[in-house]
Amino acid sequence: MNLWDQIIQQLELTLQAGPLTFGQVRGAFCGDLLSDVLANAAPGDLWITIHHHRNIVAVASLVNLSGIIISNNRLPDPETVEAAIKEGIPLFTTPLNNFMASGELFKILSDNSII
Repeated sequence: MNLWDQIIQQLELTLQAGPLTFGQVRGAFCGDLLSDVLANAAPGDLWITIHHHRNIVAVASLVNLSGIIISNNRLPDPETVEAAIKEGIPLFTTPLNNFMASGELFKILSDNSII
């Protein structure tokens, strides 16, 4: 099973928007303060957040993140979906909260020697 398949399965992800092929995941970032994500996330990180507004796509694009995961069954706003499609950024939702999603993602990335 490839890395994305593991992530999608373990985090119970649903693709809401974006390409059907995903870029390389080089790490992860969990946070909800957009300025903190801009300052501290790294290119290739997969971002876990509670936010569902269009600004998350702008941040992900600026940092060159590998994707966005919106936690707690929150659905992205329609403008967010449009922006993710336009920017080619995978946008997922998960029923897991930030803590659980981060823990699962940490385990997967550790097991695959990514972090």
